[in-house]
Amino acid sequence: MTKLALRVALTAFFFVYVLPLVPGAHFTGTFWPAGIGYGFLLAGLTWLFSLALGIFAIGTLGLGLILMIFFFWLIPAVQLEMLAYFFPQNLAFDGFGSAVLAGLVLMGINMLTGGMRATISFKRSKKD
Repeated sequence: MTKLALRVALTAFFFVYVLPLVPGAHFTGTFWPAGIGYGFLLAGLTWLFSLALGIFAIGTLGLGLILMIFFFWLIPAVQLEMLAYFFPQNLAFDGFGSAVLAGLVLMGINMLTGGMRATISFKRSKKD
């Protein structure tokens, strides 16, 4: 549960503070409630998207998996464009290029948090 909360908080930070720095990307809102809400929306959309991609990979007998390997860097851009389509009042992109750039930044943040999560380990104390 703390991993989800950390991911949502970092995604909210991305939407509020990092995304407006990307040329052609526009986000209006504050950290709370808009940023946190969009963090939860993106987490749910990511889960649904990974489920659909898994079904696509199995349904095409592996050909979809080959496409995903070559175009994995477009997946966050498509997710951001989907959010912008359904919520244009807070999130907008001037073109798909700005969405790709914002998606690459988001992918970097996700890789950074995944890397940090993998290197941090908590040891349990053994009771004697």
